[in-house]
Amino acid sequence: MEIINKIYFAIFVFSLIVLADLMVKFKRPIILKFYLCLMTLFSGLKALIFTIDLPSNYFLFATSLFKGLISFSIINVFTILYIPKFQKWVNVIGVFYVLYEVLLFNYIVSNPVLFDKQEHRALMMLMMTKITFPLYLNIYRILITFAFLAAMVYTTTWVIFKQQYQNIYFDKIKIWSKLLIFFTLITTIVFAPLSFFKLPELFSYLFSISAFLIILFFVFYRPAFLNRSALKISFGASFNRDTEYAISELEFINEFYTKLYFVQNDASLENLAKLLNISSNDLYKFIYYKYSMTFNDLVNKNRVDYFIDIIHNPKYLNFTIDALAKEAGFSSRQHLYKPFKKFHGGNPSDIMDAIAV
Repeated sequence: MEIINKIYFAIFVFSLIVLADLMVKFKRPIILKFYLCLMTLFSGLKALIFTIDLPSNYFLFATSLFKGLISFSIINVFTILYIPKFQKWVNVIGVFYVLYEVLLFNYIVSNPVLFDKQEHRALMMLMMTKITFPLYLNIYRILITFAFLAAMVYTTTWVIFKQQYQNIYFDKIKIWSKLLIFFTLITTIVFAPLSFFKLPELFSYLFSISAFLIILFFVFYRPAFLNRSALKISFGASFNRDTEYAISELEFINEFYTKLYFVQNDASLENLAKLLNISSNDLYKFIYYKYSMTFNDLVNKNRVDYFIDIIHNPKYLNFTIDALAKEAGFSSRQHLYKPFKKFHGGNPSDIMDAIAV
């Protein structure tokens, strides 16, 4: 039992590492970051409670609560990424689940001695056997389990359907999504019937440890793309590679690169769209498809490249960093530093000193 406790505590520590990684690296959307954090936090907390000598009734409630919240968070991650319109129905299921937990908590607090304290950890990792629940709680539990299963099946169907699109975002997330779907479905299918039947103690421990680790590894090794542009996946067919755009790549290159549009102080998606005589939405899609970045990132990247080009030009030999930054399109040297570090690394002064030498 000692080694089992150490493994669970190690999982809790790992969950804190994953949570810190999410907080630092994941930028947007906030709602997706929230549910990924919930998955991580509750996986860690559920592992932690196995190392704490909790009264059996509170242990029962905590394991049931965390298991449901983890499932709820996983489904929300998929709906946000693939079918945002379905999220409201998932939230409805979540509300009914919270109501179930309130009823469960009220019942177990009213009945503090539900089963042998020595058995509660192994029993409650996956099931609620040897406990006589009222009929209404049993029926409610079956309905909630069915609702979670139905939501997962529906979400999985949509994920598989949407991945038929040749979407630049799907290419970066297909394998991750499919593996997570497979794991979630297997776990859900195993959980559903085993919530009503007793399992061997060792199997219960191994199953829960494996489940916690897989969830945490999936979050920790998520595609880097998710950290900044995850919502773009939900656009689906809008980013299909077969989509015809109202602009040719040659027109864009001529205006943006040949005429050095990116160095203009008033460079914006809307202004460039007017010059190209297309909608800003079409231009946004075109840039994301062709360059896999936002308009602002594309502008800043090219401004940084242009800055590096002109500092090698004898014509600009006596220019200050501030003057060179403005020549490249930045409003000041302060606005140059962050893009420079992002797209080149280091500081502008370092490369200028190297050239001077």
